[in-house]
Amino acid sequence: MFDGGISCAVIRIEPLHERWDLVEVCAELLNAQWQRSMGARIHSLRQSSHSYPVCLLLLSGERQSQDEKLIGHARLSRVLGSRSLFVESVVVCSTLRGKGYGRILMEGVERYAKGRGCTRLCLTTHDKQHFYAHLGFVLSKPVQSVGTLASFMPMELLHKFCRSAEKEEEGRKSDSKFNNPASSPPSILPPPPPISAPPSSLAPVNQTLEQTPYTDNRGLPIFWMHKDI
Repeated sequence: MFDGGISCAVIRIEPLHERWDLVEVCAELLNAQWQRSMGARIHSLRQSSHSYPVCLLLLSGERQSQDEKLIGHARLSRVLGSRSLFVESVVVCSTLRGKGYGRILMEGVERYAKGRGCTRLCLTTHDKQHFYAHLGFVLSKPVQSVGTLASFMPMELLHKFCRSAEKEEEGRKSDSKFNNPASSPPSILPPPPPISAPPSSLAPVNQTLEQTPYTDNRGLPIFWMHKDI
């Protein structure tokens, strides 16, 4: 037995696009956690490719045998302008949780990312921040995931777009300095006090493992984390 009661059966990570025979089983696993129509779920899963996004399966038992079982799934996409991967989702079969498979799945994700030449994993979580911290993840700033764009747009073009956006931002800052030179006379009146407002998803990083200033698109608190690998 391994730590946490994990059996000695063969446990491995395989990309879904190399195991299309398991796409429906994988869709059922995901729908048990996040309900969606089977058609839409399978369409999303079939976007898995070597070029990203990629769906990784945690499997036990001999390959393509009656004993083979799908334990978990993780979906990865590229992070714009970097050699990082964004972990979009992680799920383990509900009947197998609490036995160490989540850790094994994330370790497999890390090995896969290293093998592809990536240097960092990024993710978000609503309530599993302590689990990820135990795996070596630290709190971090938000990043821009490429998502499904990489499946139909070359990464070189996406990176070029990222660099163009950065140059445009630098240009705006430069114009601002030109239009407001330091030699301008200071205002006689003191600046007004800052307006108190609730934190938004763009708020400066001020996270702890107990609270976060960030929210998702539904307004729920969300923790941003990363791990250098």
